[in-house]
Amino acid sequence: MDGPPAGENRATLSLLGSCKKNEILLMKFDVVLVPVDFSAVSNAVYSAAAELASGLGAKVVVLNVTEPEVDYVGMAPPQAFSNADEVITRGAEAALRVAQEFFEEKSVRVETLHLMGPIVPTILAEAGRQNAGMIVIGSHGHGAIYTILVGSVAEGVIRHANIPVLVVPDVRSGQKD
Repeated sequence: MDGPPAGENRATLSLLGSCKKNEILLMKFDVVLVPVDFSAVSNAVYSAAAELASGLGAKVVVLNVTEPEVDYVGMAPPQAFSNADEVITRGAEAALRVAQEFFEEKSVRVETLHLMGPIVPTILAEAGRQNAGMIVIGSHGHGAIYTILVGSVAEGVIRHANIPVLVVPDVRSGQKD
């Protein structure tokens, strides 16, 4: 493919498959949303997102979502948790700076965000706010039992997203439940 038509500054990705015979589905987008939890799979997610965004000329938005701390009523004095959100935010911002440097070294436009809230709904809301054309997310490779009992952020995003989701597996994970 030769790229977008003259004068069009949006990224173009052609996908073959789920189309009628001899048709090409063109997806156009400027933003790839990359939700991460800074686990070991995050580096593979960064690499996949950088390659995709670089090829499309799209911007990457690296997003870390932290669920607010639960009130531990009666478990400890309130002051024990008073600065927990601040400590979590500082740690997330430091890790996001590392992610930003990764994308900048690859000459990919990047924005980083740390938000507090329920993880899957916050990811989906931010995808809409950013007008993202695709979400690139990692999977920890937990087995079926873990997913049934605990759930999976990637699975929740896949089930509820109204845009394509690319799941990057944790290749280190050879174990299944």
